[in-house]
Amino acid sequence: MQITKLKPVFYILAVIVGIVGIVMYFSSVFSGIFLILAAPVIYYLYRGLSTNWETVKKEISPILKNLFIPVIGIVTAMIIGALIMVLTGYDPVRAYKAMFYGGLVKNWSISILNATPLIFTGLSVAFAFKAGLFNIGAEGQYYIGAMVAAFLGITLNLPPVISLLLIFIIGGLLAAAYNFIPALLKVKTGAHEVITTMMFAQMAKYLSSIFIRGMGGDSAGPHPYVTDPILDSNFLMKFKSIFPSANYRVHIGILIGIGMALVVNYILYKTTFGYEIRAIGQNKDAARGQGISVGKNIFIALLFAGFLAGFAGVTQVVGLDHKMYENLNAGYGWNGISVALLAANHPIGVIFTALLWGILDAGGQYMTRTTQIPNSIVEIIKGIMLFLIVARYIYSWLGHRIKHKFKAKVEKSGGVK
Repeated sequence: MQITKLKPVFYILAVIVGIVGIVMYFSSVFSGIFLILAAPVIYYLYRGLSTNWETVKKEISPILKNLFIPVIGIVTAMIIGALIMVLTGYDPVRAYKAMFYGGLVKNWSISILNATPLIFTGLSVAFAFKAGLFNIGAEGQYYIGAMVAAFLGITLNLPPVISLLLIFIIGGLLAAAYNFIPALLKVKTGAHEVITTMMFAQMAKYLSSIFIRGMGGDSAGPHPYVTDPILDSNFLMKFKSIFPSANYRVHIGILIGIGMALVVNYILYKTTFGYEIRAIGQNKDAARGQGISVGKNIFIALLFAGFLAGFAGVTQVVGLDHKMYENLNAGYGWNGISVALLAANHPIGVIFTALLWGILDAGGQYMTRTTQIPNSIVEIIKGIMLFLIVARYIYSWLGHRIKHKFKAKVEKSGGVK
C-alpha cells in the first residue's frame, strides 16, 4: 500500500494524540507533554515519507524563523529583569525559580484559568489587527459576553449541551452587535475605532453594574455586588471529571479557546475572506484596486472581533465564576492587546502567548508570596517583552519607508545612484 493512501490515518492519529496530550497536560498530568510533542512528529513523519524531507524542511523553516524574534525578546526581557533585581537587591535566581515553579507546577491551574479568556481577547485584537484595525474595546465586548452568559445561565433551563451552545452563540453575537455602531462609524465617517470602541468599553463596564443589580445584586465577599449564580446545568465541564487529580476549577474553556484559534487561523489563511482581510491590512488602496470591498470587510472584521471577545466573557462566567461580579476589573480585553502583539497577530501564536501571560501572572503571585519579591518585577518583564516586540515592528516599518524613499529617489534620477 502506498504511503499516500494512509494520509487520513496519519492526520487522525496526530489529532487524537495531540488532543489526548493537551487534555492530560491541562489536567496537571504533565507526561501529556510527550503526546503533545508526538503529534507534530507524526504529522511531519508522514509528510517526509509521502513527499520528501526537503519539503518538510521548507515547511518547518518559516515556523522556526517566526519563533526566533519572540523567543529572543522573551530571553532578553528575562535577562534585563534579572539585572534590575540585582540592582535593587533581590536574588534573580531565587525569584525565577519561584516564578517558574509557581506558574508551571504549583499554580499551573491558575495559569490555565488566566490564559483562557486571554486566548479569546487576543484572537479578537489579532484578527482586527490583520485588517489594519485596532479593537481596543475588547474589554467592553468581554463585559457584554459575560452579561449575556449570566442572564442566560440563570434563566435558561435546557439540556446542558443545548443551553451552553445557545449561551456561547448568543453571547458572541450580542458582543459582535455591540461593535455595530463603531464599525458603522468607521466605514461611513472614518471615525477611528480606537476612540469609538474605547468609549463603548467604558459604557459596557458601567452598564454591567446596573445589570448585576437587576440579576440578584446581593453583596458577596470583597465584591460590592454579585448576580445570582447560574444553573448547575449551565456549567462548563471540568477536567476533574476526566482526570480526578485535576484541579476542581479548571474547565474545558481552554480547549474551546484552542479550537477557536484553529478556526480563526483557517479563516485567515485558507479562505477568500481571510485573504481579503489580510490584503486590506497590508494596503487598503492596493486591495481596493484588486476589487476587494474595503468597507464591507472592515465592517465584518470589527463585528467578528467583537464576537471573539464576547466568548471570553461567556467562558469566564459559565466556566469559572458561575456568576458575575461588579467592579471586576478583569483587564482581559486590555491584556489581549499585549497577547496579540507578542504573538505577532498570529492566531496559533496567541495560544502560546496567552499561556505565557497566564504563567507569568500565576508565577508572579507565587513568587511574591514565597520570596517577598514584589510582583512589579513581573510587570516590568512583561513591559520589556512588549517593548522589544513593538520595536521590531517599528524597525521593520522604518526600514520599509527608507527603502521605498531610496527606490523612488533612484527611479527619479534615472537609475543613477
